[in-house]
Amino acid sequence: MTAYDLVVRGGQVVTETAVVPADVAVRDGVIAALLPRSAEVEAREVIDAEGRVVLPGVVDPHAHYEMGPGDERYGETKSAVVGGVTSTFTYLLSGRPYSEILPQELAKLRAEVRTDVGLHLGMMTDEQLAELDRYVDEYGIPSFKYFMNFRGNEGAYLGLGGNDDGFLLRVLEAIGRRPGCVMAVHTENIELVWTITARLKEEGREDLAVYSLSRPDYVESTAAHLAATLAEVTGAHIYVPHVSSRRTLDVLRAAKARGARVTVETCPHYLAATCYEPLGHLGKVNPPLRGPDDVEALWEGVADGSIDVVGSDHVPRRAEKKRTGSIWTASAGFPGTATILPVMWTEGVRRRGLSPVRLAQLVSTQPARTYGVYPRKGAIRVGADADLVVFDPDAVRPVRAAELGSFSDYSIFEGRELAGWPELTLLRGRVVGRAGRVLAEPGEGRYLMREAGR
Repeated sequence: MTAYDLVVRGGQVVTETAVVPADVAVRDGVIAALLPRSAEVEAREVIDAEGRVVLPGVVDPHAHYEMGPGDERYGETKSAVVGGVTSTFTYLLSGRPYSEILPQELAKLRAEVRTDVGLHLGMMTDEQLAELDRYVDEYGIPSFKYFMNFRGNEGAYLGLGGNDDGFLLRVLEAIGRRPGCVMAVHTENIELVWTITARLKEEGREDLAVYSLSRPDYVESTAAHLAATLAEVTGAHIYVPHVSSRRTLDVLRAAKARGARVTVETCPHYLAATCYEPLGHLGKVNPPLRGPDDVEALWEGVADGSIDVVGSDHVPRRAEKKRTGSIWTASAGFPGTATILPVMWTEGVRRRGLSPVRLAQLVSTQPARTYGVYPRKGAIRVGADADLVVFDPDAVRPVRAAELGSFSDYSIFEGRELAGWPELTLLRGRVVGRAGRVLAEPGEGRYLMREAGR
């Protein structure tokens, strides 16, 4: 009789092609077999998943731990565990060459993380661009970020200077020379925002909807068109995060149809919230929350495959930072990693008939593919890391920020009744989270070092 370290028995297992009644057998932290329920096996540990869904661990491709408490930023992986997120990619943003920063940063990361974590690097200076190959080959970081909205002093709060479209062209040329590299591009035309905002401020409004008006859909779509065009002519693979509008999605659909290498991400908040909800300053984010028509358009993109990935854009700031000053000066962004799965299960699977297989593609498989950790991550298959989420698909409870494990002390979904809450989060076959309790110790996660060809 075959012996395993662990068997997750009796669940509905979401594979890359189907939902199957199966047992997941684990040996040495890796999925060793998917077994029929009638199979007799020996295992040191058995988890009863009867009546439960077993998903691949969520891969969150878009987090901003650097905007949380600097000395404890990787403690934010506790919130990932609570939400069934077993792999996270977070940004490192600096105006300095990263060769001066990465040795200390990676030591800190390895000592503190409770899930597996990879890095994206902001690409903002000539010195950084000159070192791009070193970041890929020496540090295993083939993914980068460019902020089209950081003109003038817009990036000063992160210590970043202004940029221009010529630099974006040079960056994408460099990315195009490295087929395994990916450039995430924040697509907003900030010069349009400056003009529109100046007009709206004269009205004296302080509601969330006016902030959305200050950054209309064409602010996002015009920048997305330029980024996609440059990707097309350079051969670079770009990743367009936090797509919020029908207009932008249409632009990116057209670019994909022309053969541009474009991966499209949206976020749970654009699929489940609008600018007309009573969120006040807490709902401020860039790009902004929009109206119901854009919400419907994004769900259409989820259904037809135009949207490839759902990521959180997690920003672990405290509510006090959001409420400071006016809607124009309050900080943008909010936490979201712990609620990816419950929001998507509730709004997608339960309310809109999204298949669990498609859900897993959006929140696990495709993020892992895009950022170079598939098939080790992102799927329940033999040979993959045994990163699993087990949950009762019908159990519903309200969102309570105090239970989400984040440095941030609020959620825009506070009080909303959601299903899909993880009962167990497993990282390489070890239970690291149980019913909202974090069992992982600091350093139990690993750094996701990746490769990219030349």
